[in-house]
Amino acid sequence: MAKAKLTKEQITRIFEILIEKNAPILTHQKFRGLLDRDQNLATNQIIRQANGNIAYRTVDFDVIDINDEEFWARIEDTPYNDLIEENAAAALVKMAEKLGVV
Repeated sequence: MAKAKLTKEQITRIFEILIEKNAPILTHQKFRGLLDRDQNLATNQIIRQANGNIAYRTVDFDVIDINDEEFWARIEDTPYNDLIEENAAAALVKMAEKLGVV
């Protein structure tokens, strides 16, 4: 019988749920010890992606019916503000590099 394979998106979603539930398995030494170097690197990448997805969901809201103060309060109240700012800065640098500005 063939094994069912999960997509990267499905694995990322599982990691998101584990992170949101504060499950310690992702950083537990026994779990990490079962993984080889490449698997640990892949796990780190998936964790970064999952954290980014969680962070962006905290600021994904309808902006049409709120004023500026409410908007910035919601942005600043997310516990992932630093991560969002870092990702935005990295995206701007990549865009500038593609345009030959830097």
